[in-house]
Amino acid sequence: TRGTRSRRACLIRQGCQGFGQRRQVTVTKVSKSTRGRYLVYIDDRPFCPLYGAELSTYHVEPGAEITEETCETIKQEVLIKRSRLRAMNLLMKHGFTESGLRTKLAEGGYPADVVDDAVEYVKGFGYVDDKAFARDYVFSHASDKSVRRIVSDLLSKGVSQDVINEILEENRGTSDAVDEEAQIRKLLIKRSFDPARADARELSRTYAYLSGRGFGMDVIRKVMSGFGGIEFYE
Repeated sequence: TRGTRSRRACLIRQGCQGFGQRRQVTVTKVSKSTRGRYLVYIDDRPFCPLYGAELSTYHVEPGAEITEETCETIKQEVLIKRSRLRAMNLLMKHGFTESGLRTKLAEGGYPADVVDDAVEYVKGFGYVDDKAFARDYVFSHASDKSVRRIVSDLLSKGVSQDVINEILEENRGTSDAVDEEAQIRKLLIKRSFDPARADARELSRTYAYLSGRGFGMDVIRKVMSGFGGIEFYE
């Protein structure tokens, strides 16, 4: 597509972005990684992962000087295709936010511009959609996680607060998106909580358990009191 050709052309212009304007760059280290791969360092900075045969093909070895054009060729002939395939494989196994996918690809040693290309490629198919991810997460955990915990989890996965708010508002607000009182009742039943037999220590432990799962004191007190008219104090 035109968008894909444009991104590839942009990568060609960028070349070994960040390695300066020299025509020659130096391979300062080639360290063994995993599954037969090696991480290549250029001018003491990580450049990309390559397999042994690819090191030979492009004459990459410690101390070697290679042209910036060779760096471009490696990106175009190896890294772009591989990073796109890696992104697709990751998404087949697990849902990712855009931020999460970027982090996973970067952990694999791919350069930032190659990561950008891979992410844009899968986004073009609709495979990465933070709103859809957040919507599915809320639906999946509405019965076992508090609103506070859901929001915290989504933020940690790279979903923006604006997107989270929008998804919660789709459910007519947080109270309809997640029934926290129902969640707490289920958890109390699961723990075999018996208000008639619970002493102060048991009440305190139960409160700490529920609080640790992200539920607020007001809703905890309300539900626990309803379990047997008990008075629960902080």
